[in-house]
Amino acid sequence: MKWTENYEIRYHDTHSNEIVGISNIFKLLQESAMRQMRDCRPSYQDLVNQGKALILSSMRVEMYSPVYPYEKISVKTWAGNNNKGFSTIRSYQMYRGEELISESASAWALVSIADKKLLRISEVDFTNYEGEDPLVLEGPMRVRIPSEVKMNLVGEYTVRYSDTDMNNHMNNTNYPDMIFNCLPKPENKLVKSISITYLKEAKIGDNLKIYMAYTDGKYFFRSIHEDGSVNVEGEIIVENIN
Repeated sequence: MKWTENYEIRYHDTHSNEIVGISNIFKLLQESAMRQMRDCRPSYQDLVNQGKALILSSMRVEMYSPVYPYEKISVKTWAGNNNKGFSTIRSYQMYRGEELISESASAWALVSIADKKLLRISEVDFTNYEGEDPLVLEGPMRVRIPSEVKMNLVGEYTVRYSDTDMNNHMNNTNYPDMIFNCLPKPENKLVKSISITYLKEAKIGDNLKIYMAYTDGKYFFRSIHEDGSVNVEGEIIVENIN
């Protein structure tokens, strides 16, 4: 079942160029999914009460048009219909009226909160979501950075309290802006697509080093914990704007 939520874009969702930031696009998509979970059950809190959580493994967003303040948009989201493994796919489409302006797909793992052990999706009854076939996007959700690509340090970021969520780590919707801000002259860039793989959570006070490489029309990125472990990685494709 495709679940629909309607929004009016707030002025404060946009940057100085009056375009909605990529992290705020992620927030609109995931807020829509959370509302379906809340109303169809199980909600996210229902899962937590069972000692379980859905953790984002990877997500790809493709943007076909910028989004501007005070525009009325709708988000359609739906769960996948394959609940046999350890992860489930959730898809999203964003519309301005009848115009399709964004498509996205995400992979979520079901884990035990106590020990982070992977659980089979079938251990939770998600049938109320009435899953459908997932979207097939032009690019992959999970991007493998070629080993020969030389990554350069472009920034550092310390996780703050305002970055965190109920799981006490940096919310996944805050990473896109962290990456976008490390691009050269981000104020002149428009995101066309972004794929992020989430590998190790970041908690309050964690310091992340952000590396990038530009090749074949895309920026590869990777953020690294102080112990050398990978936090997130992926690719972002942008175009220059006036």
